[in-house]
Amino acid sequence: MIASKCLILSSTEKICLNDIGNGYNREFVKNGAKFIDYEDAYLKFGSKKVYEFILKNIDENDIEVLIYQADSTDFRFSLEFFLLLQKKVFVVMMLGDAEYYFDSRDVYYAQCADLVVVYNYSLRYRFEHYGINAISFYSSYDKNKYFKINSVKKDIEISFVGQITNYEDRREYIDYIVTNGMPIEIFGQGSKNGQVALGQMVNIFNKTKVNINFTGITTKNVLRKRLNIDCRLKQMKGRMTEIALCCGFVLSEYVPGINEVFCIDKEIAVFHAKKDLLEKIKYYLEHEDERESIAERGYIRALRDYEISAAIPKLINKIEDFRKIKVKRLQEVYIDSHFIRNYTTFRVKMIVKFLRLRKWKLLCEELSVILKNRRLNIIKALIIFISGVAPFLKTCYLRVSNAIKH
Repeated sequence: MIASKCLILSSTEKICLNDIGNGYNREFVKNGAKFIDYEDAYLKFGSKKVYEFILKNIDENDIEVLIYQADSTDFRFSLEFFLLLQKKVFVVMMLGDAEYYFDSRDVYYAQCADLVVVYNYSLRYRFEHYGINAISFYSSYDKNKYFKINSVKKDIEISFVGQITNYEDRREYIDYIVTNGMPIEIFGQGSKNGQVALGQMVNIFNKTKVNINFTGITTKNVLRKRLNIDCRLKQMKGRMTEIALCCGFVLSEYVPGINEVFCIDKEIAVFHAKKDLLEKIKYYLEHEDERESIAERGYIRALRDYEISAAIPKLINKIEDFRKIKVKRLQEVYIDSHFIRNYTTFRVKMIVKFLRLRKWKLLCEELSVILKNRRLNIIKALIIFISGVAPFLKTCYLRVSNAIKH
């Protein structure tokens, strides 16, 4: 498939600690695809006119495939929106963090796609159980953002870069390492070093002898209360590729499907429990040659398969293979009450955005959805409204106060 026949419906992240979403957008466009920032388009046209705007772009550019890549908690578009687009083009959805949002969001939107691209090598089967075509695509990154620093001095014995807040299992692992006298440096939300910028993170990966990757998921979910047993779930993290592209040695917590991404003990090492983690750390700190050989092979694999300039063209070809056969399995789209509630509650977020832009007509379009559906998470809606409006009210107050003074 020629990439110029693709339209990417995504959004450019203004502030992000990694480059994954922006990197995909850049590479799709570099290959010739058209791009629409859904955030800008929606705020400009609103829910009713944005479909016409996208449809016009599809017709003017002879688009055959629409690829939708959105924030994992975004309910901006209705299911009907994608069903209408599906009559014109082959609809592909790239769904991240489905381990968290499969039940509350992803499986419903996926019904309205011809193909789902999921970043987990085992989770694709769960979509297929619902009659949804799915393929796996492991997180890929830009080698111009993540790279090997030659002749760097590896003066960090062990490090972990990532969020600690709300990850009880990570704290337990780290405390266990520290209790056993191993020198580990922690960077990220909830750590003493705090969050680090992308450039700093790349430097850390390069300077660290043993880079730890955890695969457990957070105990909190913004869309629903997690079941206690969900704490046992594991997620395929893109951190492995980020480290490998810097030629760092990866010691990752095991997750089903990890062997499809990297060769265990040849390109990365894995651990299964606290004791195993400690033993692996000690072993690889003592066996430098073996450790560096694994890191070098992981680096070669990452450049070959998970660097975006190589990965995105392969993905485009996979999509084309499915487009040619276009087997539509589902006949009926199911909508449950908790999806309607999440979709309706999300309107409050859009109301706040249109309020700040003073676009009253578009604000009323969102309000009409709430009045029609009459399903709202009141507490969450209040939190969204107050947190969104407070900065706006503060700005208005400062403007009025400043005007009075002068």
